[in-house]
Amino acid sequence: MIDQVDIKKMHHRNAPDTEIAAAHKVASRVTGRRLLTLYGLAQCGRPATGSEIAKRLGLSILSIRPRLTELQEINCILDTETRRENEYGNSEIVWQITERGLNYVDQL
Repeated sequence: MIDQVDIKKMHHRNAPDTEIAAAHKVASRVTGRRLLTLYGLAQCGRPATGSEIAKRLGLSILSIRPRLTELQEINCILDTETRRENEYGNSEIVWQITERGLNYVDQL
């Protein structure tokens, strides 16, 4: 159904077996914060940065940014190769939701 996320990015190096097992369990799911992040991007109505998505959802960018990487790995969003300056003057990736990502949002 969903391509696998790179499990190595979802747990610490030399992680205990329980942490690795948990990473495998959630790797292919688009639920929780991942689904909320997709929903936030869709609600922006245009491609958006992580900061813009976090602001729309009222969440910390620190909770959104890892979800963006995971969503990109399972082809639910893509990097538009455009960058926008955030409120701190830093350049951020502008993300676009894919058809696959829209399919998840449409199920809400």
